[in-house]
Amino acid sequence: VEVGDLRELQTLDISTNRLITLPERLHMCLSLQYLTADRNHLWYVPRHLCQLPSLNELSMAGNRLAFLPLDLGRSRELQYVYVDNNIHLKGLPSYLYNKVIGCSGCGSPIQVSEVKLLSFSSGQLTVFLPAEVKSIGTETDHVLPLQELAMRTLYNTYYRFLKDLNFLTPISLPKSLLELLHCPLGHCHRCSQPMFTIVYPKLFTLRETPMAGLHQGRTTVSFVAYCCSTQCLQTFDLLS
Repeated sequence: VEVGDLRELQTLDISTNRLITLPERLHMCLSLQYLTADRNHLWYVPRHLCQLPSLNELSMAGNRLAFLPLDLGRSRELQYVYVDNNIHLKGLPSYLYNKVIGCSGCGSPIQVSEVKLLSFSSGQLTVFLPAEVKSIGTETDHVLPLQELAMRTLYNTYYRFLKDLNFLTPISLPKSLLELLHCPLGHCHRCSQPMFTIVYPKLFTLRETPMAGLHQGRTTVSFVAYCCSTQCLQTFDLLS
């Protein structure tokens, strides 16, 4: 029996197993509430975990995480996220703002050698982005990439209006694009528009948030808002 077949599974602890990746079909465990994967060798959290409807607590402390999915924390059910002692991790998606976060021991200035990642810098802080992000937008951009526009058009046509992406097949679109339509990179923190290839990041330092007192002097992690356009980038404010 594969993990993905355990539809009634509520608690899973796979800590200290030298795992490089999480089980491929873990997102099929629709009843999963508590997932603990501490002290492994994980360098990313699968985007599909953001779709788990019942996940309340996620712990991935002591791994090699350099980034978290853009949508992590978007679900109202997810309330507790512990990523302590991930020395490469310097950015938390702003959806985690006002959640219970453990991030002590994160953000040490150590180079990531396991995988080449896209990154953006703000001041002295450099934040790594998910490997699926193809480009980073800035306030000077005026036109979105053609692939991004095409993906949004397909998503709006087949998902918003027909509520069904099964009309599309591998014959009409490559498998990689089909998967991306089913599970976008993330959603704009300002307007909830799905994003597929390009993001517009905006950094909010931890000292400017109510969580600052919890991590005083123990972390260099900041919250990152991911927006879909220059307009959303300019108007989004984490504290509003």
